[in-house]
Amino acid sequence: MDFNIAAEEMRRLAKEPTDSEKLLLYGLYKQAIHGNIPSTDDYPRPIGDNNEWAVLKYNAWCANVVEMIITNQSQQVLGKTRGECEKEYVEFAEDMIKKYERKIIRSKWNSEVWSVDY
Repeated sequence: MDFNIAAEEMRRLAKEPTDSEKLLLYGLYKQAIHGNIPSTDDYPRPIGDNNEWAVLKYNAWCANVVEMIITNQSQQVLGKTRGECEKEYVEFAEDMIKKYERKIIRSKWNSEVWSVDY
């Protein structure tokens, strides 16, 4: 299974994953698609009681930081590579499919019932 199919499959689980599982997938997805999290000047950390889920998602993305380089002028965040995150995401997605099963999507087309399965 490749990364794009794994991401699509996570929308088709028969049961809802736990919040911690969702956050792990979210962090890996963001790191794979967008790369390193921007500095707090460009992408401020969410704050406040109303933003609890946003803070958790921000922290999930930050969990993929491997190294932080701080100089007098700036701060540079180095995270996992795209390939590493895609690989981890696919492996975790395969575990989620085994654990929660796929929701089979049935559609009537040309008088036949078929299901989508990769």
